[in-house]
This record gives sequence, structure tokens and C-alpha cells, in this order.
Amino acid sequence: MLTLSYAQNTTLSKIETAYKNIDDASGNFIQISYIKELGKTQKFNGKFFIKGDKIRWQYSGKFSQVVYLNRKMLTVYDKTNKQAIQSSFTEDKYGQLPIALLSRMADIKKDFDVAENKENTLILVPKTKMGNIKRIELVINENEFPIKSLKITDTMANIITIEFNNVKINTNLRDSLFNFIPRKDDTVLQY
Repeated sequence: MLTLSYAQNTTLSKIETAYKNIDDASGNFIQISYIKELGKTQKFNGKFFIKGDKIRWQYSGKFSQVVYLNRKMLTVYDKTNKQAIQSSFTEDKYGQLPIALLSRMADIKKDFDVAENKENTLILVPKTKMGNIKRIELVINENEFPIKSLKITDTMANIITIEFNNVKINTNLRDSLFNFIPRKDDTVLQY
């Protein structure tokens, strides 16, 4: 029991320590979303940018969207339809936007019950309701950016797996990357 607890604390402390030394991060991601009710799996890829509590999540290809999370304001911009939807972001929306969890990894024990599944893999269970998130499997690596992948399972058995690669940290990302500025012909809907 002592060995498991030590391993868990070591893995957890690696993430928390690394996060405390990260001012910003950017890189690529691959997202695989499985929707149980439809029996359908979709694959997405793109780029991400994180700075403090601000996130920019940019999908490439057929589903070209940019998601901005700037403190408590969420903007989803659909480039193809030239439409942005803005709303306030609260705890109950984490199920819809699990990438927001990346800004909360400096103090994991505050938000989650933590168990180690296997070496370099933690299972996180929210202490309080976070949308419909049931659990998160967090795989860490030894790089400066400590998260290799996230696997989020919700209460309806849907699974989102996100793998990170080519991550760079502390490159002094511009604040303007995280601000949505509509173009003349964009429609902005607020909820």
C-alpha cells in the first residue's frame, strides 16, 4: 500500500510541479471521440495554445472550428459558416469542453480524487459535478509538458481521447491569440 501511495504521489507531483513551471504551452493534438448512442467514432486534429486560464483549441480540416476559452467566456467560432457562439463558461460545461481541464492541472487534488492505474497513468474522478464527466485517465510523459494524453469518459459511456505532440512550453505566446475578434461578415450569437 505504501508503494502504491508513493508512486501515485510521485506521478501526481511530477504533473503539479511541471505545471507550476509552465507559463504557456502550444502544440498539436489528435482527438478521437466515441459517441456510444450512435456507435460512431470521429477523429479530429489541430493545434492548441494555453496561457494561464486562457485556451485556444483549433480544429483543422473538414470541421474547421476555433474554441476560445478566456477566463469565464467561451467562444466557438465556425470558420465555414462564419458564425461564433459565445456564452459564459461554468463548471457544468466541462463535459462539453474537456480541454478546459488543461488549465486546472497545477492543483489536481483540489478538484479530483486521484488513483494510479499503472505506472505514469492516473485516474481522476471529479470531487464535485463537472458536467457529465465520470472519470479521466491521464497518461504522463517525461517531457517538459507532462501530459501525453487524456481519456475522458462521461456518464453516458462516451469517450474522448486526446493525444498531445510537438508541445513547446514557455515561448511567450501573444495574448491576442486568445481573443476572438469577429470579422465584418461574421455572425456572433450570445447565450
